Amino acid sequence: MNDHVIDRERVRDVLSIGIAVGVLIWGAVGAWTAVTVQNYPWNQWVPFANGASKGVLLGMLAAAGVAIALAGGSRTGWRWAVFIGALIGGGLLGTIKDLLGPPAPAVYFEESIPDERWYGTTMLLHWTGKVVLPALLCAVILTLLAARPYRRTQSLLAGAALALAGVALLLLPAIASALAPEVQGNGQHVNEGFKAGLICWIVGIPVLAVGMLRTFSLRTGRRGARTERIRSQ
Repeated sequence: MNDHVIDRERVRDVLSIGIAVGVLIWGAVGAWTAVTVQNYPWNQWVPFANGASKGVLLGMLAAAGVAIALAGGSRTGWRWAVFIGALIGGGLLGTIKDLLGPPAPAVYFEESIPDERWYGTTMLLHWTGKVVLPALLCAVILTLLAARPYRRTQSLLAGAALALAGVALLLLPAIASALAPEVQGNGQHVNEGFKAGLICWIVGIPVLAVGMLRTFSLRTGRRGARTERIRSQ
């Protein structure tokens, strides 16, 4: 396998793991939000679903940062470039959103946080816990992956992880809604839960399809290469 093919497969692996890790990490942030939000029984699982769906995009952006840094992999200190690229990719959108103002209130009858209360300790805590920490974990995992010598087994595992992330996104609405309190409130609250579940399915179907396709194609190629070696002997 030549260097060009290895670089291409490595980037695909990073992208696959970035998405899978993004679903896991930002889904966990959403689950934590859902658990800690008080007096929000009508669609308490919605932050969980939204976080997991958002993790696909943020994990992909983190992986894109790694791919850009890997283009200069021959330079000294490229691992730091990979780490910083992934950190920026995973945390940039959340940082911009926090700088634009406080998030919408979780409970419909609560008032928005005033700017004088938001810009300061409140924003710093929110930014550290829900933006920087998950982006940091994602960046560490992707940097460790990029630093490993390439093995074909790595690509198989990355494809399988992507497929599992797709399955998780498809099953998450049913599992989360079964664990959360029964939907209450007006039609808007019910629609928020339906919308969150629909986004999970819309995002999960292509993630699952690409993961299965990648895993299947790699297994087929590996089997074909083994057969060819046996014949040549």
